[in-house]
Amino acid sequence: MGSMRRNIIAVKTRPGEVRFVAVASIERVEAFGNYVKIHFGNERVLHRATLSDMEEILDDRFIRIHRSHIVKREHLRKLLSELGRYQEVELADETVLPLGGNYKRQLMLEVGL
Repeated sequence: MGSMRRNIIAVKTRPGEVRFVAVASIERVEAFGNYVKIHFGNERVLHRATLSDMEEILDDRFIRIHRSHIVKREHLRKLLSELGRYQEVELADETVLPLGGNYKRQLMLEVGL
């Protein structure tokens, strides 16, 4: 199947209401049970999808850093280490997220470490 990349994601926020979220406004997406929580600005919405579904929808401005987190590259601010091993990422809004071992290598390659 071809690329599912989109500029807008339609999110059912309640019965009879669909919210349009511009992909450009999304800062991060996190797994939330059978849903994902989409973070943009000061808002969060739940969307019935998996992180794998979201990887198909989101473009190359985003990177998966953990089995539960996808972030927009421009929101990455710091790698945080403990005992010399990078295990967390700090975002522009000072949110700290785990850096998963399976995704660490790709991030390290992208930033030249």
